[in-house]
Amino acid sequence: MLHKYRKIDPIKAEQFDGSLEMMEKYHITDDGFGETYTFRLDNNAMPLKRGWWIVYLGMSEVLGITLVHWATMSDEKFHQTYERY
Repeated sequence: MLHKYRKIDPIKAEQFDGSLEMMEKYHITDDGFGETYTFRLDNNAMPLKRGWWIVYLGMSEVLGITLVHWATMSDEKFHQTYERY
């Protein structure tokens, strides 16, 4: 479920649960190593584990192309950086 969290400005984030729905939504692939996945968006590949967070960092436009920026981080790092409101 998508919730709002804040650092300085509110952000949107969703905790990865390993479901096929989330894998399709975020273009995540199963690496075949149990709990390890690969998060692919905008031709970048980021490691992801079940229970980690997918953080929406915003959109920018470059030469008429809109890019969506995301990051992944562990549950521990996420809760040290953001708080739910």
